[in-house]
Amino acid sequence: EASGYAAGTSVLLFATSEVVRGDSQWTAFSYDPRREAAGGSAFAADGAQVRKEIQSFLARESLLTLVAKRSLPCESNEGGSGGLGEGLADASKTVTILYTSDTGHAEECAKAVARQCRNGGYANSAVRCSTLDAFDIGAIGSEPLIVFCVATAGKGEFPGNGRGFWEKLNARASEFEGKLTETKYAMFGLGDSHYWGKGTEDSRINFAKPARDLDEVLEKLGAQRLIPTGFGDDQDVDQYHTGFGEWKSQLYSRLGVDKATASGGEDDGPVKTDEVIKTETKQLRGTLKVALDDITTGQIPFHDTKLIKSHGSYQQDDRDLREERQKLGIENAFSFMIRVRLPAGYCTAEQWLAMDDTCGRYANGTLKITTRQTWQLHGIVKRDVKPTMRAINRACMDTLAACGDVCRNVMCTSNPSVCSRKLMDEIVGYTYAMHDHCLPRSGAYHEIFLMQGEEMAEKVQILGSTPLEEEPLYGLTYLPRKYKVAVAIPPCNDVDVFAHCCGFIAIIKDDKLLGFNVTVGGGLGFTHNNQKTHPRLADVIGFCEPQQAKYVCEAVMVVQRDFGDRTNRKHARVKYTVEDYGP
Repeated sequence: EASGYAAGTSVLLFATSEVVRGDSQWTAFSYDPRREAAGGSAFAADGAQVRKEIQSFLARESLLTLVAKRSLPCESNEGGSGGLGEGLADASKTVTILYTSDTGHAEECAKAVARQCRNGGYANSAVRCSTLDAFDIGAIGSEPLIVFCVATAGKGEFPGNGRGFWEKLNARASEFEGKLTETKYAMFGLGDSHYWGKGTEDSRINFAKPARDLDEVLEKLGAQRLIPTGFGDDQDVDQYHTGFGEWKSQLYSRLGVDKATASGGEDDGPVKTDEVIKTETKQLRGTLKVALDDITTGQIPFHDTKLIKSHGSYQQDDRDLREERQKLGIENAFSFMIRVRLPAGYCTAEQWLAMDDTCGRYANGTLKITTRQTWQLHGIVKRDVKPTMRAINRACMDTLAACGDVCRNVMCTSNPSVCSRKLMDEIVGYTYAMHDHCLPRSGAYHEIFLMQGEEMAEKVQILGSTPLEEEPLYGLTYLPRKYKVAVAIPPCNDVDVFAHCCGFIAIIKDDKLLGFNVTVGGGLGFTHNNQKTHPRLADVIGFCEPQQAKYVCEAVMVVQRDFGDRTNRKHARVKYTVEDYGP
């Protein structure tokens, strides 16, 4: 029917050559990219009769050839023989990346692979990335290439968002047997080789067990392993990153995307370390202002999620809705948590009422009091982040440095019975002085969240950009990790002063503040089964007068800035610097 059209729009019908062979109304074509090397077209008609619409298409520089080149990255074959077959065998029109993870590490690996593929030539729509459970197990035989990133939970078990997939695969194994011969796969497993004790049989058996079990089943069902299975071990110097780096290099090379940088059109861009992000983002500015104004998405780019922490906020999403939204092909239900800066936990009744109104107007109606004497608002959608910050500012408060690699909210004993009201006010005053002295001096917070209209236009009129300030205490790189400070008033230690990076214990005699005993190197955080991390009680290192406290606080912070471990964030707190160099 299509061959009857002489002019205007026509409909082209495609069929396999065997079906239409001998039918004069059809034109059979063969495709071989090696013809291009000789100056010809990759598409060539098998007969002499070619419809004019098809001839016109071929004249447009063989558009399908260009599309195929972008969507089918393949290895070069200098020998010529079998080049087409090998190129198509090692490449795929689509790549499906599946992960299962409780901690997010496997998800991070999976998304890194997705970014690399998108930037290396795969169309954005041709790269699918989701949890194992969100994948339709019945379609596994139709997938040309699947990349698995599989973490380990419990005693060698699949994490929660992968158990359903594993159960269904085993239940339908007989159905898939012999039907996965056209499916290639790559497997990366994450685990801890010492989780059940160094050198024990349980540790050997359960290390990355889900990945090894899945690899074994896929091989039995006839799927072809693209590259050797890789493993990431939490006991390595750089944890799972060591094994992932080696494995992904092989994968990227095999897919032909090893020359690309890890950024892709619709994704978060290059995966950079926190240290690089802090250095390259103009004193905590980044692209936050533009990202928060972008109404096409409920999230902000990856590098901005790191920066917004220093402004007192975290990007979050509703975990319970993740799988459902992935199946629907829509992004996660993103929202933001905002934490207020409240030194010594002090606020007025008017500020309390203002926060109550703000959480009802912009957040989920819940005002949470934290263990570090401040408030948190949850469930704030992106369009309401700036209005929330401005509402907090109108109440004479802010969120600057409430999170991030800076001096956090400075705590102080809150029990009013430990000393006189006058003395309490004096000590709270020194607490405020310490915190204000150690604040970042960047104007990024006000530019991004508070300034608008003519005020902002005037700010940027010089040379068309905002002049950058110099951070006298933080420099370009800020701190390796967060810096926590507390002030204790004996006999009350409700702030747990020995669990802080830096602590000040008030010395009082005859209702007069003589000064502070100074502690350094405390912290109770650690990573389970990572022997390189551990809790530590602070050491008392000396005494300072009240007016010297803010400078002592600065000195400890600056030492941490210059000597803290910036290569491993799990080893970057003040307590490890004290352990490495001495108190």
